Amino acid sequence: MEAGTTIKDKALSYGVKAVGIASVEAINRYAPPGHRPDDLLKEAKSVVLIGGGQPTAGAWRSGTNRVLGSIGYNRSETGGAARKLASFIEERFGFYTIPIPTGERNGHYPYLSLKLCAEMAGLGTRSMAAGIILNPVFGLLYFNGVITTMPLPADGPLEKPVCPHPSCVRLWEKKQTTPCLSACPDCLSGELKDGAIRWMEYRQEGCYPRAQTAARDVFQKLLLEAVNEEDKDRRKAILFGSHFTRAVRGIAYSTELSAQCFNCLKRCPVIPRKLQPHTPPQ
Repeated sequence: MEAGTTIKDKALSYGVKAVGIASVEAINRYAPPGHRPDDLLKEAKSVVLIGGGQPTAGAWRSGTNRVLGSIGYNRSETGGAARKLASFIEERFGFYTIPIPTGERNGHYPYLSLKLCAEMAGLGTRSMAAGIILNPVFGLLYFNGVITTMPLPADGPLEKPVCPHPSCVRLWEKKQTTPCLSACPDCLSGELKDGAIRWMEYRQEGCYPRAQTAARDVFQKLLLEAVNEEDKDRRKAILFGSHFTRAVRGIAYSTELSAQCFNCLKRCPVIPRKLQPHTPPQ
């Protein structure tokens, strides 16, 4: 069996939904110095991207952004799979391999753009909704992967963009908007032309403070507010209130929400939110 196929099959056996391979050379054509795969692993040749941890159909129907943000997705799923895959490649093929570093720098200050790597690996294309990568089969996926010195055949970018969906193109032709743009015009802007994205903008600085309601940033803000509050009853109300309690719990269980309220994604027609017809076991 070809090495690339063996590695993909192994990654899928870890429970991820999608796997793709990108060449370091292709990534470096777009990634700035300091944020390239071979900046993290000398003589790197390939990046194996894995996608998974997406919300279930039930999570999209949960009714509240807080619930969706808490149980809707699982970033640790792909992180654990990447670590196991790195060990597998080194033990099986004898090439240096590391999981892509994420952790504290994931999201706002990444070591490496997982979105760019996912595009170069053929796992999806950019969308109007918060600039996320949309996969043609699973819609929203969360990505991780490994960097390796092993030369592997690259899958390359998708030939056809996943976004915009045909229904979004029809809506744009009628009303000059799309479901995601109309859901959050404060955070999103963009334009379609000839059935494709002409330009798009995601203003994370606007999305972040509204969506960030249960993590370190809010904990620090509320703690300072409580320290500066002279009235003891109001100070007690802050420290024992539900908002501060959620922030403490978020830190304790590492459930930091880095951004996104999901309102733009809830209306995206590319993301599957309905259950497939159930066939009872025989």
